[in-house]
Amino acid sequence: MELDASSLRPRDCYALLTSLVVPRPIAWVSTMDDEGRANLAPFSYFSGLGSDPPMITLGIAQRRDGSDKDTLRLARRSGVLCVNLVEEQDAERMNASSAELPPGESEIERFAIATTSCARIRGVRVASARAALECRLVDVLRYGRRVAVNLLVAEVVHFFVHDAIAEPATAGAPPSASAQAIRPLARLGDRWYAKLGQRVPLPRP
Repeated sequence: MELDASSLRPRDCYALLTSLVVPRPIAWVSTMDDEGRANLAPFSYFSGLGSDPPMITLGIAQRRDGSDKDTLRLARRSGVLCVNLVEEQDAERMNASSAELPPGESEIERFAIATTSCARIRGVRVASARAALECRLVDVLRYGRRVAVNLLVAEVVHFFVHDAIAEPATAGAPPSASAQAIRPLARLGDRWYAKLGQRVPLPRP
């Protein structure tokens, strides 16, 4: 199959990209409005960017009518957002929270998702998430033609890592999550998700 990208419809490009760039980590992002209502939504155009300072990137497309999605609107207004780690036990709730609800209606309340307060930013994290990145919004750049997408750059100001997935502290070793203990859910194409299978360690050359 040979395909000229310029001849494809945006939805065709989306289908190809999301089925080929796999597996993708899922950023389950919580934000908060001025009245203290929390919003929660998953995004799989998500990656780490740097470590000094620690930064992440997040891609958020516009709604079909061209308006901002709630996550983007609230992150811009508040200047902060929290990325919750999605593991296998949260698959159903994460998927439910991807539904487009009316503005002002909270996915957290609609789907009875338990939360707890963030440590450094005004917001909440998902109580069942065993890791979360509390972030400060650094920049938003918009790209695209018929379907615009926003590239968010955010700085991590606080890490939460549950003891159950943390590597035991040893002198001189950097803090990290355990590759054996973590059970992340990854995004594939269409309606498909993936769990981690066999883990293969390779020594660095």
